[in-house]
Formats: sequence, C-alpha cells, structure tokens
Amino acid sequence: MENPTAMDRFQSNPKSVPPAPGTDDREARSKFWVAAYTRPRSEKKAASELEALGLEIYLPMQKQLKQWSDRKKWVETVVVPMVLFLNVDKNDLLTIRKHPLILKLFTAPGSKETAKIPVAEIEKLKFILGQSELPVTIDPSLFVKDTKVRIIRGSLMGLCGIIESSGGESAVFVTSMGILGGAKVQVKICELERI
Repeated sequence: MENPTAMDRFQSNPKSVPPAPGTDDREARSKFWVAAYTRPRSEKKAASELEALGLEIYLPMQKQLKQWSDRKKWVETVVVPMVLFLNVDKNDLLTIRKHPLILKLFTAPGSKETAKIPVAEIEKLKFILGQSELPVTIDPSLFVKDTKVRIIRGSLMGLCGIIESSGGESAVFVTSMGILGGAKVQVKICELERI
C-alpha cells in the first residue's frame, strides 16, 4: 500500500491513529450520559444555555396537533417534562449543577452518585421518537405500590415514605407516623426519587 488511509492504519495498529483535534484518548472515552431536572417549563432555555457552553444536549421533543376552541396547530412539545439529557465528562458535572435552571442531576437509586444512562437507552428513545407517527409519552410509573421513595422538591422535600398507589402524573405517598399510623398525601411523580 502506497498511501494508507486512516482506516487502514487503525486496522493494522489502532493506537497509531491520533485522537480527534482538541481531545485525547482519555477525554474521548470518559463521556457518559446523565439526566438533569430543570425548573418547570425551562427545558428549552436550559438546553440552549448549556449547549452554548459547549455541552452535548439531548432534549426529546415531538410535534403534536393541539386543539383550541377556534383552531388546531402543530406544536413542538417536550416529551419528558423537566428533564434534559447531557453527554458529559466528570468535569462538566459541576458546571451543570451550578446552572440556575438545573435543580439536580438524577442519582442512582439509594446512592448520591450521579446516575449514568446507557447509550443504548438514549438511542432507543431517539429511535422511538424518530419513527413513531403517534405521540410518545413517558410513563414514570416505576413507582409501584410499596416502592420506597423520597420527595426531592416542593414544600415536602426530604420526606421519605412509600407509594400506596400511583397513576398518571401523581401518586399517593405515605409516611410513617409511628403509633399514629401513616400520613397520606398526593404528590407529583416528578417530585419523587427511589431510595
């Protein structure tokens, strides 16, 4: 071979091909997907501002036909309310946490560590949204009866308990009151995390 291509060089010796400009091997391998809660109705603005900082953002959107009393109109809607997906490295996490429109990063159940989302799950969501002709909804009913949860925002933030029942966007949350039994309150699913 007189002039080997980059692919030829890679196949014969993978380490001989230099990394992309501005990165090294460590940086290229250290990126992972995370999810962040945004302030209500701030997903698009947060995505735009974080993207301007050089971060790779995925905000799942879809077009839906909305009906008003006098007209119909196609509008682009956020599929997962108050959630942004970001492909980041460890150094980016502090930037995200400090952003005024980000409430918190998703954590692994029972842990304070930021949850890493498998690339396959992001690709699956992109595929579903790209191929479906009908509206896609996300069912957050991971909180089935007796799931242990913590309220992560709102006036009851920090309270721990269990789910008695869930449906739609809300759940019946029960926290133990000792000899008094349990206090029940209806809460939004998006305000809960598993523990």
